[in-house]
Amino acid sequence: MRRLPHPNGADGKPDPTKYLAGSRSYDFTDVDGTVITVNAENLTSHNPEGLANWSDEQIRRALTVGIDDEKISMYPIMPYPEYSIIRREDADSIIQYLRSVPPNDNVVAADFPYFDQNPPAPPVMEPMVPHTTLASSDPDFAAAERGRYLAIPACLSCHTEQLSADVPNLAKAFAGGNKYTFVRGAPQHTSVNVTPDATGLATWSVDDIVTALKADTEKGTGRTLCNTHPGGGERYGGMTDGDLRDVATYIHTLPPVANGPFTCL
Repeated sequence: MRRLPHPNGADGKPDPTKYLAGSRSYDFTDVDGTVITVNAENLTSHNPEGLANWSDEQIRRALTVGIDDEKISMYPIMPYPEYSIIRREDADSIIQYLRSVPPNDNVVAADFPYFDQNPPAPPVMEPMVPHTTLASSDPDFAAAERGRYLAIPACLSCHTEQLSADVPNLAKAFAGGNKYTFVRGAPQHTSVNVTPDATGLATWSVDDIVTALKADTEKGTGRTLCNTHPGGGERYGGMTDGDLRDVATYIHTLPPVANGPFTCL
């Protein structure tokens, strides 16, 4: 999953003793101005703190529709609108993996104030997400289209500004400009443009994008990417080389969109 739901240790890195056991919190401002704190849930096989009592269908529904086991709609900080496009066999593989995660009795605090996103956010309109600009005869076309399938759940939500609450502006897909904060009272972040425009990644190669995802560093400066970006070995950097290159090939061959440039604080 894109945002790993386990808290950081004293060194700022994810605490491996609470792998997928929840408690990482995300603060954001709702449409009415209320600051909401959402805590990532325990996804281990623990009973009762984790998913032990959830059916496969309940997990699948939470993952792709955004409704939990108590039929409460989830806020799309968990990007279920984008996960709605994943194939059933891939959702089932995720479920099988979660079943195998050792139980952890970590107790997750309740969201504050209590929040019910009712109804859940709508699924992303997948046909409107741009395809690669490569011709179908190009030898990299298939890789780029595989990268599109991976990038929609992994990148689209954060790197696309919104028309309204939870509705991405797909005319500017992957062009940045989405504003958010994960820490109460902290400055607001703005996501960067990752399309191959001059305001985005026009000077980046496929290899540059792969390196950034693996090392979580910016091309040229070597600066660590925004602390909300899930790069590095424990996150996107842990993807297979093939999947990383597919995503990078897709990003590199997106239709360029002028938007920004934006700088992460």
